[in-house]
Amino acid sequence: MRPLLYSEADAKKHNVGWRRTGNEIKYYRNSAGRGGRQYFSLTWTFQFPHNRDTCYFAHCYPYTYSNLQDYLVSISKDPVKSKFCKIHVLCHSLARNIVYVLTITNPHEGDKDTKRKAVILTARVHPGETNSSWIMKGFLDYILGNSGNAQVLRDNFVFKVIPMLNPDGVIVGNHRCSLAGQDLNRKYKSNLKEFYPSIWYTRNMIKR
Repeated sequence: MRPLLYSEADAKKHNVGWRRTGNEIKYYRNSAGRGGRQYFSLTWTFQFPHNRDTCYFAHCYPYTYSNLQDYLVSISKDPVKSKFCKIHVLCHSLARNIVYVLTITNPHEGDKDTKRKAVILTARVHPGETNSSWIMKGFLDYILGNSGNAQVLRDNFVFKVIPMLNPDGVIVGNHRCSLAGQDLNRKYKSNLKEFYPSIWYTRNMIKR
């Protein structure tokens, strides 16, 4: 849980990217609050490595929309993975960015029973929670792998995976909301398709 640092000077001079840093890290309830809610503080000590440098801090390694697109391209170009992982467009976001959906299952052999239960996974409904994208990548690396357990899972289930529900928020740097200024995780009962397309299409996919 140490904070992450990105130093432009380190990146330029030493090709060093994001790295853990900081000491005396404390997270505690402070004396401030509003509306009956208590606030908390996060503090740490740190020595900046260079003078006249631009530095950034983060709570988790970033994972961008471009990172996702590069990852999906690598899957589509893989001659083995592309046979049991199909990448489609679920919908387009308010900013017309693609919301991807992956269908992962092994092809049926012969006359075997075609009925398979579906497992639905989504991530990154809150743009600032980049750790969810890394967890999703870990899952995809596993389920698309050649282990015996992954093979059994693909034989018996159909995985429908939406790796980034809120690409607009990720791109513009929102922490929790979409371009509509709303927390999409609270909109699964909404019928406002034009405002929350990724949630609307996800819900309809689950119903089907």
